Amino acid sequence: MQEINDGNMNFAFVVTNKQGSNQSVFVKQAPPYIKVMGEQWPLTRQRMTAEINALNYQSSVCPEMLPEVYYQSEALSVVIMQNLSQHAILRTELIQARYLPRLAEDLSTFLAETLFYSSSFALSSLNKKAMISKSNNQDMCKITEDFVFTYPFEHHEMNDYNPALSQTVIDSIQKNPNVRAHVAQMKYMFMNKPEALLHGDLHTGSVMVNGLETFVIDPEFSFVGPMGFDIGALIANLYINYFSHAHKRSVEAANYCQWLLQTIDDLWYKFEAKFLSLWAEHELSIQSPFMGKDLTGGTHQTFRQAFLQQVLSDSLGFAACKMIRRILGVAKVADFMQFKKDQKLRAKLETQTLNMAIEILVNRHAYTSIADVNKLAEDLVAV
Repeated sequence: MQEINDGNMNFAFVVTNKQGSNQSVFVKQAPPYIKVMGEQWPLTRQRMTAEINALNYQSSVCPEMLPEVYYQSEALSVVIMQNLSQHAILRTELIQARYLPRLAEDLSTFLAETLFYSSSFALSSLNKKAMISKSNNQDMCKITEDFVFTYPFEHHEMNDYNPALSQTVIDSIQKNPNVRAHVAQMKYMFMNKPEALLHGDLHTGSVMVNGLETFVIDPEFSFVGPMGFDIGALIANLYINYFSHAHKRSVEAANYCQWLLQTIDDLWYKFEAKFLSLWAEHELSIQSPFMGKDLTGGTHQTFRQAFLQQVLSDSLGFAACKMIRRILGVAKVADFMQFKKDQKLRAKLETQTLNMAIEILVNRHAYTSIADVNKLAEDLVAV
């Protein structure tokens, strides 16, 4: 048995049968506290119940993207599943500039299927409300409310700043009433917009990949919330990785940066196309479409376009909050921390990321395409 020390919240082990077959499984258990903090930071085991519920749901609608679960117990707060020993964490692969040709295709499928089938477009009102009730995950949502939407935007003792990061840059967020007002809007939306069952923490450390397959793991923050939160989390982490490569003056780095931007573009447009396709197919298969029998054709199309434009705006707002929290908050990412010995360079990359985050947060409704957001990222590194 080998303990995996990457996670902050739970205990995790790889258990191997060494008597002949050498087969292995992954075991995850939630203690009644935050693992890295110890018993002085108590936390209910509700997060494992939420993870089990999410794994069961996600496996039912998108089984090809979930590790196989062999055993689960809410009473023991444990889940035993497929050990993805032939896969690597997506963040690590991106830092090492590995090309992953299936990434946008697979993740757009996961997003479209998990978000659509748990939405009011696929579920009856009664079933949707039952899902909301079953997916209550108060403790983990409170962590997100604090560490994503609150602490990074104030002078809080839990924050952790790069000493080379300009105080002027920090103040442009923490002391800017307009920025903080928009963050408050995103926080309110996170707390009060139950659109679909979310993964809840869908960053590049929650995805396992190789050249042929993509798996989504660790949905312990799962709850019913705004669709843009999951999409925004992925977009944010891909842009962070973009900035971590864009400062390098080489053909290889330039090519990889273009692949990253194309992946972000493909991720959104493939998600949009797949979500619309599921929506149209579902309405044809039932007697009472979401909009009613007498509202068809152009009315449906207009509503769908308006809805997905709102999801894009929400995604950009949430992406901005995620980008900021990774720089001003306590939870850092390896994309930037790999430059820990060169704090000046790290500060430059963080400043570019923060400038982008402010722009897409405050002006999120003005962006109608991911291509325009990608252009903003390119312009910021060209300065």
